[in-house]
Amino acid sequence: MAITAAEVRDLIKQMKADGADSAEIAQFELYAHSLETGKPGSSFLGQGTIMRKLICAAFRHGGTWLGKVLKHVHPKAAKYAGKYGGKIADAIEGVEGWGEHALVIALVRAGVPTDVAKDLAMAIMLVAF
Repeated sequence: MAITAAEVRDLIKQMKADGADSAEIAQFELYAHSLETGKPGSSFLGQGTIMRKLICAAFRHGGTWLGKVLKHVHPKAAKYAGKYGGKIADAIEGVEGWGEHALVIALVRAGVPTDVAKDLAMAIMLVAF
């Protein structure tokens, strides 16, 4: 599932409204531009890194792209993510090797119910890679 420049720009809009970190917003603006032009910027992050950052930001700030993640989960998990998106972002942000099992463990350790953690980890992996 490819992310589009419009989806990144929607996330940027949400981040600006929330007063998010301007350096992270700048990275996402570069990424959106690269998606539009097909040319990576000079300070462009690797694909895996930018996807992880985008997913964490989507959980933290919402937007249409988060809907792409959540449409793959049970309604209970989607409702939980809507209410505790920041908690989810905090839990997955520090995970080094993003694999489904590692994400589930990080989410459960953060207090996410196991069934919800499994759904979210599966959806994240579908969208991220």
